[in-house]
Amino acid sequence: MARSRNGNRKVASRKDGQKLAQKNGQKKIEKKEPSRARAGVGTLFIIGGSEDKQEKRAILGDLAERIGAGKLIISTLASDYGDEVWEIYRRLFSSLGVKQIKHLGIGYRDESAEDAQLDLLTDATAIFFTGGDQLKITTRLGGTALSDRIGEIFKQGGIIAGTSAGASVMGEMMLVGSASNGVYKVGDMVQMVPGLGLAKDVIIDQHFSERGRIRRLLGAVAQNPRMLGVGIDEDTAIVMEKDKRFKVLGGGAVYVVDGHDLSYTNIAEDSFGRAMSVFGVKLHVLSQTNGFDLKTRQPDHVAVEETDQQMGVDR
Repeated sequence: MARSRNGNRKVASRKDGQKLAQKNGQKKIEKKEPSRARAGVGTLFIIGGSEDKQEKRAILGDLAERIGAGKLIISTLASDYGDEVWEIYRRLFSSLGVKQIKHLGIGYRDESAEDAQLDLLTDATAIFFTGGDQLKITTRLGGTALSDRIGEIFKQGGIIAGTSAGASVMGEMMLVGSASNGVYKVGDMVQMVPGLGLAKDVIIDQHFSERGRIRRLLGAVAQNPRMLGVGIDEDTAIVMEKDKRFKVLGGGAVYVVDGHDLSYTNIAEDSFGRAMSVFGVKLHVLSQTNGFDLKTRQPDHVAVEETDQQMGVDR
């Protein structure tokens, strides 16, 4: 059959050969890729802060495995002690098997235009934002060539990770202030400013249970019900794939506040001093056995055995 002079068969044979060559070429490209990232929107790895750095290091270990042989950039823009924080995470990721690690640390906004900083991001497959003050990240980075390059890395399938303040900046909006202690009252508006916008239509809060932040996230969602509020406990993370869904890692919980069906709130009424009222808000509480579909806004369940094995949990 291969030697047939039938013209149609010859054309089919060439097409089959082209398809085979393309498949082989794709396989070669995939083998050269240093990480799990694929073309398209990348992965967000968002940690609620105070992740385990000494014992099992399960969350950081999972992130290191995803980075693989790729190039990791550790950004300490949020911290006033960048060199010290850089050294802590450099040692951690190095001990977890990451070979290529570079430091992105700028103290002033005008430094972000320097060619050396842009060159640092060449061939980077992952960016990790450390904790500190999230406003330092956005004010030093927002609207710069560096910010554009980080966005390109994400769009090309890279990993953008962050812990604590580095988690808050991932959302479209971020919280930068807390209401006063006690009952949340109308007028105690939480301050929100634009984040990096990598997680669309999402507000992310961290150190969630440990700092009692449920009421400020409720207040944020009440101010803008279009946004999905996601609160992440310490030593807990969400891994968001291609803007479609996320899964939960770690020993804490993730709290999803959904105001899409909100029917009433007094937060915009002229009633300062009264306690906040919010009707029709959904609250989902997820653990490491759970995921969440960002399109349908519905949680889902993952096999306990599979997740525990991934996270190294003893049963």
